[in-house]
Amino acid sequence: MTMCKDRTAVVVGGETGIGRATAEALAIAGAKVTIAGIFDDKGEEAVQAIRERGGEATFIHLDVRDSNRVKQVVQQGDSGGHDILVYSAGVFDNLAACTDTSEELWDQLMDINLKGCFLANKAALETMVPRGWGRIINIGSIASFNASADGFPYTVSKHGMIGLTKHIARRYAKYGITANCVCPGIIETDIVSNTKRIIGDQAPALQQDIMNGEGWKKWVPVGRQGRVDEVADLVVYLAGGNTGYITGQAHVIDGGWLTA
Repeated sequence: MTMCKDRTAVVVGGETGIGRATAEALAIAGAKVTIAGIFDDKGEEAVQAIRERGGEATFIHLDVRDSNRVKQVVQQGDSGGHDILVYSAGVFDNLAACTDTSEELWDQLMDINLKGCFLANKAALETMVPRGWGRIINIGSIASFNASADGFPYTVSKHGMIGLTKHIARRYAKYGITANCVCPGIIETDIVSNTKRIIGDQAPALQQDIMNGEGWKKWVPVGRQGRVDEVADLVVYLAGGNTGYITGQAHVIDGGWLTA
């Protein structure tokens, strides 16, 4: 597949989960990929996996809470920036209700899930606009659309991501830039353990892995969790050259959850 041949891509949060699958899929599709993230060990593993499959990839350490570093990483490319930005960095609050949410937990979620997304998108736009082409894909969630009784700061951050993406799509379409969200449902990832590594035991139920058990099945008509490669394939499609008329959308991939 050469959908992204001769393009450069930066995947923020590309060392684990959906981000890693997306980085691998973009490389297979022909893009030269930069993986940027906080987990150095996982990042190097991802790069090695891509190279073993004949793709091009490098890893750069990035904490999205460092605004200067975000700009530096997103804007460094072979031609002063990247053609494709995927923002997949994110942490979970593990079912914290509003009254369970400390200011510290709120700030951590917003800094990583929403402010980091803003910083990366802004940095990408600054180099995409002069070139007259760009693809921005932000990884949201079905929490971008609805709200449970818990998961308060996570839900707010993902709702905000859609507003951010829609503004960019509308304002920068005239420059050949598209911006879309991909909003997964329950996907087999390690977001819970990654959250503990990044922000520690701040959330009230952080020891509970919500992916365990069978309770989620009643919400998913297809009867299974999604795979990271299924999400990655959608991202690669949106990153391609034939999708210039698809912008400002939130693409749900949830096994039918929101229809149930």
